[in-house]
Amino acid sequence: MPSTFFSLEISRRGLAAGQTGMEVSGHNVANANTPGFTRQRPVLAASDPYTMPSRGKPVAALQVGTGVTVEQIERIRDGFLDGQIRTETGSLGNWETQRDALSEVETIFMEPSDTGLNTLLSNFWNSWQELSKNAENSPIRAALVQNSVSLANGINHMHRMLETVKTNQRELANICINDINSKARQIADLNKQIVNIKVAGDQPNDLLDRRDLLLDELARLTNFEVAENADGSIRVDIGTFNLVDGTDYSAIEQIAGWTPPQPWDQSPYDQITSGQLRGIKDVLAKLQGYADDLDRLASTLITEINGLHKAGYGLDGSSGLNYFTGTGAADIAVNSDIINDLNKVAAALTGDADGDGACDAPGDGSNALALAQLQNESIAGLGGITFGNFYKNLTARLGVDTQESSRMAENQQALVDQLSSRRESISGVSMDEEMTSLIQYQYAYQGAARVITVLDEMLDTLINRMAV
Repeated sequence: MPSTFFSLEISRRGLAAGQTGMEVSGHNVANANTPGFTRQRPVLAASDPYTMPSRGKPVAALQVGTGVTVEQIERIRDGFLDGQIRTETGSLGNWETQRDALSEVETIFMEPSDTGLNTLLSNFWNSWQELSKNAENSPIRAALVQNSVSLANGINHMHRMLETVKTNQRELANICINDINSKARQIADLNKQIVNIKVAGDQPNDLLDRRDLLLDELARLTNFEVAENADGSIRVDIGTFNLVDGTDYSAIEQIAGWTPPQPWDQSPYDQITSGQLRGIKDVLAKLQGYADDLDRLASTLITEINGLHKAGYGLDGSSGLNYFTGTGAADIAVNSDIINDLNKVAAALTGDADGDGACDAPGDGSNALALAQLQNESIAGLGGITFGNFYKNLTARLGVDTQESSRMAENQQALVDQLSSRRESISGVSMDEEMTSLIQYQYAYQGAARVITVLDEMLDTLINRMAV
């Protein structure tokens, strides 16, 4: 049979297991509020038994237990749930990016409002209508020109603001790329540390938590696939683009200028399907669509108004003068000659036949009426609809896009919150559970200590109290 001293070793192992359990619980409690921390627990197992001969077992040897051992300290983690959270987080990053940008665009259009482009267009058409009734009236002409200037300025402003939003999105894309590259470098560094610790036979739980947290944060920026290597490091791929492989990483190259379709037709940009970068890609396409429609509205307005205005006559008999200058939303403006001389507004279709330098029919407002009636005409350059309906379609599309992005962002946030709650219930630290575990480990420790006390008394009897 084993010696009495053998029981001391068994008790020592019990003390060590109890102490390790209390240390792990204390570590959990200390990191209860640490972002990305995963609850840990010691994995206990009976140590290998001691085989010895026995009189009671003449055929087979007797096996005597040798106590307990801590095989490892494991993380309580669900890898499948992590994958779900990262997938849905990527979709959330996409829709949040679109929602924020489109909400900003809505404030640019300001529809419906008294200062929106729809109101400016109405004031413009109404001014031509009023001028057709009293073509000689200077205040009415001044009001027309002022409303025309306001309309042109409004279109210019919307164009500039749309360009500003696009520029901001491109800058945000560069920030995202820098963030992706930074996280890729950190993951590669952690891979190196994790491999070194695993080679030594230890479990780098806290480093694994830091790496998983980086992957969670990376998921908000872009889609990726993760594969674990045999040495404990991971490989991260964006489509066919290898971002991280063990201790190596490949930085994504930033694109200067962001001239469409670049960089979205190049690797890895053409393989980005979720995250903030995908949201930027999609919202830039939508912003370009809004800008193109605004430019189409402005250029068609210039063409149609100038076509009729050039055929009319001003109070001074002038004709053939463009009412608007410019070619589109960026540079549409009222002709400076008209701003400086209101008599050049060609409200009449009757010219200066007698050559006296004045319109033969100063009260003629037939051309102004024709210009006013453009409001209700179907314009070929706008796809066979009116100016007003074309602009309403533009704002309606913006409204639908904004509502969709807001709804999807809200739904995705709810889904991510639900999945995160599930992960928290599995991997998070519960103070009640940890207090229960502490009590269990405390009693286990006290029990092992009590055994040592009893063994000490036995040894005292054997050594000091038995007569020689």
